[in-house]
Amino acid sequence: MEINSEPIVEQFIELARIDGVSFKERQIADRIMSKVKSWNYECIEDSAAQSIGGNTGNLIIRIPGKNTSAPPLLLAAHLDTVASTSGLEPVIRDGIISSDGSTILGADNRAGIALILYTLELLTKKQFDHRPLEIVFTVAEEKGMYGARALDFGALRAKEGYILDCSRRPGAYVATTPTALDFNIAFLGRASHAAVSPEKGINALSIAMQALCDFPVGRIDGDTVANIGSIKGGHATNVVPDRIEVSGEIRSFDQTRLNELRQLLCEKTHHVAEKMGGKIEIDFKNGFTGFKLLPQDPVVQRLEKALRKLGYTPEPLVYYGGSDANVFNNKHLTAVNIGIGASNPHSHQEFIHIKDLVDGAKLVLDLVRKDA
Repeated sequence: MEINSEPIVEQFIELARIDGVSFKERQIADRIMSKVKSWNYECIEDSAAQSIGGNTGNLIIRIPGKNTSAPPLLLAAHLDTVASTSGLEPVIRDGIISSDGSTILGADNRAGIALILYTLELLTKKQFDHRPLEIVFTVAEEKGMYGARALDFGALRAKEGYILDCSRRPGAYVATTPTALDFNIAFLGRASHAAVSPEKGINALSIAMQALCDFPVGRIDGDTVANIGSIKGGHATNVVPDRIEVSGEIRSFDQTRLNELRQLLCEKTHHVAEKMGGKIEIDFKNGFTGFKLLPQDPVVQRLEKALRKLGYTPEPLVYYGGSDANVFNNKHLTAVNIGIGASNPHSHQEFIHIKDLVDGAKLVLDLVRKDA
């Protein structure tokens, strides 16, 4: 099917102009619901807003295919952008869409939404046979996949699908991701006047510095990275700090190595704190759980077949980032995060090639066909 670039570019720019940062996606959700209902498709909003403290729930759209008994195919993207697109001024030059540099473009993930909505509109107009579909637009993905975590997977029939959220250009897809472990450590000392009676204090910052100075950060090995990302605490220059909070993360494709580093962090911080007369409070939480897709997985085989038809060489990625795909795959719904070309995401230098939007639309249309 021939794809005219003009309507999909217009669709993308319209969506990108609508402000919708994490937990505040009301405007973009309302616009999508209006479009979907005008095409006479079922669209519901779940109760995720209540559980995550946002103003919008996840959107779920169901579109029956010719064979209503066949399991539906999932298509997904997220509603939120990492920063505001209020006042966005799109610039189109040499086949590339960018902002004027004063805001992000919002291609992450408005390009994914645009591709899905363009597909739904064509299904309405062209009336070709397609698989039953379940569309999910999640909220608060950028802050930690909150919407996907709150999604009721029991309400979905799909067992496989595609997420349109990888920043790599078409042809690439995420095949393997690590598990991420977030940590927060409170180093507890004792406050005192730093000039009058410093000997009465226990400096929490000194405990933190000594405890963490030998903890490995950066690329630790071929499977593992770690980072200490923030530190906060203290009151004034003349007060011995009694509480310092440090947060960071460990990501690894090797669960054993992840567990080893967690243990090292616990032992090192406890030992130093005790030695210096202080205490620590340490908390770990799962950032996201890794997954590994296999070449023989049907959802992967269909994607690679469709990519080759478009002239691309499939590029399975070993990718350190996390996305809604991590949540879906660990809820027993095999999902592939597809490259859509939202380049330089999370920056004012973000851009997308018009060709990537067009090829992304062709790819999605091929994947939803009845015989795909």
